[in-house]
Amino acid sequence: MEWWDYLGYLIVIINIFIGFIIIFREQKSASTTWAWLMVLFFVPVIGLLLYFLFGRELKKSRWDESFLYESDKILQRQQHEDKKEQFTEKGDLLKKQSSVMDIHLYHSSSPLIYGEEIEFILDGSEKFKRLYADIEQARSTIYVQYFGIEKDEMGRRFINLLTKKAGEGVEVFLLFDSFGSLSVNKKFLKDFRRAGGKAKAFFPLRTALSKATVNHRNHRKIVVIDEMIGYTGGFNVGDKYVSFNESLGYWRDTHLRMTGQAAFFLAEHVLSDWDKANPNDSRTLKNKALPQPPASGKGTLMQIVRSGPDAERDQVHQGFLKMVQEAEDYIYIQTPYFIPDSSLLSALRMAVLSGVQVKIMIPNKPDHPFVYWATYYYVGELLREGAEIYKYEEGFLHAKTLTTDDAITTVGTTNMDVRSVSLNFEMNVFLYDKALAHGMKASFEKDMQHCSQLTWDDYQKRSAVIRTKEAFSRLLSPLL
Repeated sequence: MEWWDYLGYLIVIINIFIGFIIIFREQKSASTTWAWLMVLFFVPVIGLLLYFLFGRELKKSRWDESFLYESDKILQRQQHEDKKEQFTEKGDLLKKQSSVMDIHLYHSSSPLIYGEEIEFILDGSEKFKRLYADIEQARSTIYVQYFGIEKDEMGRRFINLLTKKAGEGVEVFLLFDSFGSLSVNKKFLKDFRRAGGKAKAFFPLRTALSKATVNHRNHRKIVVIDEMIGYTGGFNVGDKYVSFNESLGYWRDTHLRMTGQAAFFLAEHVLSDWDKANPNDSRTLKNKALPQPPASGKGTLMQIVRSGPDAERDQVHQGFLKMVQEAEDYIYIQTPYFIPDSSLLSALRMAVLSGVQVKIMIPNKPDHPFVYWATYYYVGELLREGAEIYKYEEGFLHAKTLTTDDAITTVGTTNMDVRSVSLNFEMNVFLYDKALAHGMKASFEKDMQHCSQLTWDDYQKRSAVIRTKEAFSRLLSPLL
């Protein structure tokens, strides 16, 4: 036998060994397990490399969460009290949506808090105009966390502004995902650091293979100014988010601007992630004063919910599922990627069959082809039952929103796909407010004017090529 024969046997043995690990040791879903077994079986050498890069599970370290000091303090109190008595002025809303609140309060470690001024920002130029104005007014601290920062005109302008504020004596913390912000390097941040700013990459790629982190990205986007003004949502930092992109067109996204307690708690979450990336330079808000809730009857009741591969449960996904299960009148979803797991797909199917109006809006053009065709397959499953599917034609739809019954809406960073639910570090804000839910519904219906509706007849007429793309992408969907 030649040496390559021995190598072949060795690869087969390693593949079998990894197969046993996937089946018996790692707690992957059945669909993900089968997908990885197929990859290892049909492309053993390449599949082995892919598994070591993307397949290994992140070790669920017990990271110190003492940085969520105020969140935990309020959480402990609320878990032992009757929230219906705490928020009596919201009685009708609580009666309808208490199950969604409960699942986050008791199973997502997310206390009920108040936001004062809550605004939806749907346009990139408007978002950065407002954000820059708020940053200019910063006096003590700026906490910044982004998945994607581009080294283009917008990215340079953003870093230059942070550099200016650091030079004025403001404490500026910049946390970015090393994969989503590939172009950000030491040279790009040299002046920022020289001015006193602190910057850190989350899960650096240079250690990704050894620590099994390459497939786990921090997808959160948060900015907090002076612990009083907070932003979170779908926009990253780059030219394509504020101008017309040649390949994708206008970028349609949804972001939140919040003041008061909500901003303070967003800052706690940034510092918690800062510690994960930089444990030798931990920071906490333990000695900072928590803003008092607004006067009775004012403000917006809300929960900030985060999820990630370090959590025991898919916490944002639990909120999505409970909202769908509790809906009686309508469910409006905007998402760039729609690859639901079996539980969410079944819940949406049952909602349609129960007479709930289900409308889902997706992009009409892909930025990730495999994900797009998997999305096309899954919307077809609901289209068959009577759901309404809309394809956004004006540009690229990147908004991540779910609204039900004029009672609750959630906005954040979480897509309705496997990657967001199980692999990425994500964050969503759940808002329990009739006016805000109605406003998000109105925004959805306004966007419908820029959509084409996908009908069941149109879907049945798709070509054999498209059907093949869907089938192949569906098989890979647990890995996308």
